[in-house]
Amino acid sequence: MTTIQLGANKKALAENTTMATWAGAIARALKVYGVNDHDLFQRAGIDYSLVNHPAQRIPVADMTRLWEMAVTESGDPAFGLAVAEKVNMTTFHTLGVAAMASETVWQAGEMVTRFASMVSDGIDMRLHQGGQEVGLVLGMRPGYPRFADACVEAVLGAILLTAWQLMPDAQPSRVTFQHRCAADLPTYEKFFRCPVIFAADSDGLYGEASGLSSSTFPTSSPQVAQASAAICEEYLVSRQQGEMGSKVKNLLARSLHQGAVMPLQEVARDLAMSERKLQRLLRDEGVQFRDLLDEVRAQAARQLLGDNSLSVGRVAEQLGFDSLSAFSRAFRRWYGTTPRALRGAAKDASTD
Repeated sequence: MTTIQLGANKKALAENTTMATWAGAIARALKVYGVNDHDLFQRAGIDYSLVNHPAQRIPVADMTRLWEMAVTESGDPAFGLAVAEKVNMTTFHTLGVAAMASETVWQAGEMVTRFASMVSDGIDMRLHQGGQEVGLVLGMRPGYPRFADACVEAVLGAILLTAWQLMPDAQPSRVTFQHRCAADLPTYEKFFRCPVIFAADSDGLYGEASGLSSSTFPTSSPQVAQASAAICEEYLVSRQQGEMGSKVKNLLARSLHQGAVMPLQEVARDLAMSERKLQRLLRDEGVQFRDLLDEVRAQAARQLLGDNSLSVGRVAEQLGFDSLSAFSRAFRRWYGTTPRALRGAAKDASTD
């Protein structure tokens, strides 16, 4: 099992995050094994409320810890394959749509390699062609640590399962992993339907070149592919322009999930900088700390109100409000109604 190593490039490690919806696939797989996914996420230090929000990010260090705990708690060393089966069209934002709307397998591979950093900052997907074989190779950018073993298995497994939805007769020639096999080899060969090689030079999914560049996907749509690619591009641009704001929001969301509001001083300390520098970086992105806190509180308020075991007063307390009236005023500003009215409307809708 791979344990994340704190190498020399600490800046890369600090900035290495993964799309939060990837954690959602882990949560769905944990349920199959009867594991309390909420509890495991809490123990891993991950805010469970983030898993359905593709715009949110989770530090890879936390995700690696979650992967390792999930393998242990499930008792399945091939847990990554179970996660691959729980990946859906929305797991990777619009990237899945862009790939499936591509005309050929090769073009889909080009789409995946182009926008793979949407999924995780350090990822480096490459198309490989050698002789009669082509492959999709999963690598990491310089300075970034390799993903957990189970994560690598889940990524390649999810890609193949998606391909089979479009081309049921597609047959990979081999699958390779850099790590050693932790489960029975037949388990992997049955899943991938081809030879699986461990302790290899790369992590990759390979197939025969003949036909892959010319076979047309049944879901091919140049217009949809182009529009989806534009959305993917916008996502990456927004990540580049608002990285500090996203980091601050992730820290604030995590602290609220744990029942406390992290002040500016603590956020700056967690990000290894002074308060003045943090405020300057946020100002450069056109945001202020208090506005980010307000946004995170607004999102968390609706999520917490969905838990009927929590009183409105307890929700206000968890969000760091001094009084219920202060929470109600803020909530009315956010949503134009009161917390109790929104909760009542939600109950009425669920009984319709």
